[in-house]
Amino acid sequence: MLPDRQTAADISYRESGAKDSPALVLLHGIGSTSAGWRLQYGPLGEHFRVVGWDAPGYGGSKPLAAEAPSAEAYAHALARLLEALGIRKTFIGTNSWGTPTGVVFARLFPERVRALILGGPTAGWGALAKDEREKRLAARIERVRTLGLAKMRADDAATLVPPGTRAEVIEWIKGAEGLSAEGYTQAARMMAAVDVAREAAMLQCPVRVVVGEKDTRTPAETNAKRIAAAAPNATLTMVPNCGHLPHLEYPEIWNSAVLATLKEASATV
Repeated sequence: MLPDRQTAADISYRESGAKDSPALVLLHGIGSTSAGWRLQYGPLGEHFRVVGWDAPGYGGSKPLAAEAPSAEAYAHALARLLEALGIRKTFIGTNSWGTPTGVVFARLFPERVRALILGGPTAGWGALAKDEREKRLAARIERVRTLGLAKMRADDAATLVPPGTRAEVIEWIKGAEGLSAEGYTQAARMMAAVDVAREAAMLQCPVRVVVGEKDTRTPAETNAKRIAAAAPNATLTMVPNCGHLPHLEYPEIWNSAVLATLKEASATV
């Protein structure tokens, strides 16, 4: 079962596990919410204080003020939530669009991050030519405007994961509860401006990247591998027959990667 939503610092979130356990903050993708971590709250809540946020503009979270907020703005929103929850230092797990916020947070607040676990990460579009960035952004915004969120998510279900994926995963992808056009549009504008590999090059913490070999939404060659190559202390795991959502498609692999990161971090203390 999903934990109920709570709210702190104008941000909604779900939480599991004991408050005195090591903290693990989970940052969802652009078409998801805190509900996207449904297969993590239970198993990882046995080892962590798990907090899955709804990014600004998602779920019950207040949108950011700027029309085109930066990754830094999202990172500072995350800092406000952690302050409100009394979390000083944390592991951070991400999927896709959540990755820029996690990486930039670790760059801005290195003393607050024990390690990053990046699932199906996007590298953002900041390294692309201006015309290409603008083209991609316009296409994203037009798609939301013309299709609507529910139809967009239904269409995405066929492209985010490979054929043969469990039916329940497909149904989870189709869910549009907690999504808004405003929040999605702000998120797309952030993604258009950020170069995650450049940000990752400045990190101090361990980084574990987990990506599906069949991820066609953020192909490993131009996303996960770029990030892993740039980060000073990174490992890369390629998951066979997996698409864009390793935490849902192969939760045992993704959760094991998180637990391995905890074990490694504990061994260095």
